[in-house]
Amino acid sequence: MSPDRTTLTRAEAIRLRKEEEEKRREKHTPKNIARLKPAGAPKAASQPKAKRSALPRNFVPATPSRLRRRYDIAMSAPTSRNNVFNTPKASRAVSFSVPRLQFGPRWFSFLIAVFCLVDLYLMINIDPFIVRHATIQGIQRLNAQEIENALGADNVAGALLNPAQIEYNLLAAFPEISSADVQIDLPATLVVSIKERVPVAAWMQDGQVVWVDALGFAFPPRGQVQSLTTVTANGAPPTPLDLDPAQKTGARPFISADLASAITTLSPYLPEGASLVFDPQYGLGWSDPSGWKVYFGHSNGDTLLKLQVYQAILTSLSAQNIQPTLISVEYPGAPFYRVAPLEQ
Repeated sequence: MSPDRTTLTRAEAIRLRKEEEEKRREKHTPKNIARLKPAGAPKAASQPKAKRSALPRNFVPATPSRLRRRYDIAMSAPTSRNNVFNTPKASRAVSFSVPRLQFGPRWFSFLIAVFCLVDLYLMINIDPFIVRHATIQGIQRLNAQEIENALGADNVAGALLNPAQIEYNLLAAFPEISSADVQIDLPATLVVSIKERVPVAAWMQDGQVVWVDALGFAFPPRGQVQSLTTVTANGAPPTPLDLDPAQKTGARPFISADLASAITTLSPYLPEGASLVFDPQYGLGWSDPSGWKVYFGHSNGDTLLKLQVYQAILTSLSAQNIQPTLISVEYPGAPFYRVAPLEQ
């Protein structure tokens, strides 16, 4: 710092203030110096030379200048075990202590757990809780024994049965079942309510026959159904919109519900000796015994109107002495017919 400066920086002012505080503190603090009193000279002990030679080489004798230090160690209270060893042998006695049992909430929980385990064991292994026979309701064409075998519930505890799994097994094993309801009541009552599909037509295609219900689901024939309409198909029907390709079990949609409804509508109007046919191009119709085929399309819309148009075409062709081979009224506003080509 130059000698002509009259102002101090902040750091210098703080350092000066600290120095003044330290000088003031030292001035007011009393200086007490504890001086140790010299201890008296120890008396020379006359020890034999043999004992001195027995001392270890690193032994340092205590000098008066060494200070005595005090060490405080925390010790636990004497136990009864220590008192046993401090007492005379005559007063020692062997004692046995039995733990005292105290009944509390834990004992109550333990008893509940034991009761549940015993109850579970009885429900799984004792005969009143084992299913021996199932009650099957609603079957018409299915066999009760076949259904009971598919349940997989014989000689199984009712507590271990899963109603949802049993329903899935039934629908997978029998596509002709539209719905199944399984009820399990204790101790071992199994009730199965089944609703079978009602066929509306027997679909014949490529030498195979399947039954079709009103929703268009196909399932294998089983049993006998009176006055079941037979449809002879020349090709595969259109793929239904609700068909799930990932479905692996149960009945699958085979035809649309609209086409199944058309089968039901046209069946009463079949001529005597005629049978329903299906053509992928023209749709549903029949083969008339007089020698022609008539088609009404792929849907059930305006079926009554289509029948009226068909009758009007027949009347007109008969008046003109024309023998048709095919009549299509799929579109009532634009029907058409075909005749056999003339022989040359």
